[in-house]
Amino acid sequence: MGSSIVHFGEAARDIGFAIRHNHRDYQERVRQLGLTAEKKWDDFEKAKESIETSGLYPNYKVVKEMPVSVFGDRFGYEIQDSIYDCMTDFYAGKINENDVKDYLEECCVSMRIYRTQQCQMSGYNVTDNQQIVSQVYEVFAKMNAIAARNANYNEGLVENQAYGGRTDDWVYYNSDYYYQCEETKELLRQAAGYVIDKWKIPAIDPEEIEKNTTYTLDGKLDFNSCWNWEYRNQVGGSSMEDESVVPPEGCKLFFKKNSFPKEGTLWVSLNGDRKDVDVPFFISRTSLKGQIYGVYDLLDDSFKAKEDHKKYSAFLSGLTVFTTWYAHESGLIDRFGNQVPRFE
Repeated sequence: MGSSIVHFGEAARDIGFAIRHNHRDYQERVRQLGLTAEKKWDDFEKAKESIETSGLYPNYKVVKEMPVSVFGDRFGYEIQDSIYDCMTDFYAGKINENDVKDYLEECCVSMRIYRTQQCQMSGYNVTDNQQIVSQVYEVFAKMNAIAARNANYNEGLVENQAYGGRTDDWVYYNSDYYYQCEETKELLRQAAGYVIDKWKIPAIDPEEIEKNTTYTLDGKLDFNSCWNWEYRNQVGGSSMEDESVVPPEGCKLFFKKNSFPKEGTLWVSLNGDRKDVDVPFFISRTSLKGQIYGVYDLLDDSFKAKEDHKKYSAFLSGLTVFTTWYAHESGLIDRFGNQVPRFE
């Protein structure tokens, strides 16, 4: 995944094939085309010059405008899928930070060449190039948040196995993934900045991109909003009132909704100090009272009074656990973003 992916007039289907497979497979395809696979294309101009002189793509006259989204066609979908695979592999420990940075650059270069081949840009217009880097960064940031959420879910799934029963009635939060998501987002910003400097184009504003992203159906570009979508809007078992809150390090919790007996099961771990409690739900079809609890309120005073635990109070006070009936009857399951639950 280390060196740039360059496409030489191939059809979108063939380019997608190259994107989905690892770089060794792609190098072999390039060799089959009679090209020099070992040569690194460090910038678009060198690749474009080679293409023109070899006659593989003689015309670069722009006849169409850039699409609103460079990910809106089949080629874009292929790259988007490959970015998801990249971030999933990163959270699984299969690739490192340099691999991620290199691949972001590869995707920018591949998209730039492909859009030029489609006569949608010249390859030199700074606005078009800035659009590519901006939108590639946005997709990487989104896939980063999804990968962090999925890694948290997979860890919780293992925890749930100890309780047996259903696999869709539990909640898990590990603040480690919040921090990894934020650190990786900074890594992606640096990678995008490197491409910006290399292409000599105006800088992008990652904060504005994240603030105005359209990728919001399952949370925004941060771990907490994606977590809320998973456990509030899908599971209907827990909610975070303020998605911008920064959790203290070393915070974990697991909640299991039990159908019989009526109580739920909750444990909270603060820097390895774990507390297990029963959640005394009272199921009623006429009242929401007794079907929702604040996580912090469920912990006993002696546990909360420990000096090392006090820093967790604000974060845990913003977390609630509740029954499926509560989630639907209150309408909380259909609400997105910051929400203060009803307790009666």
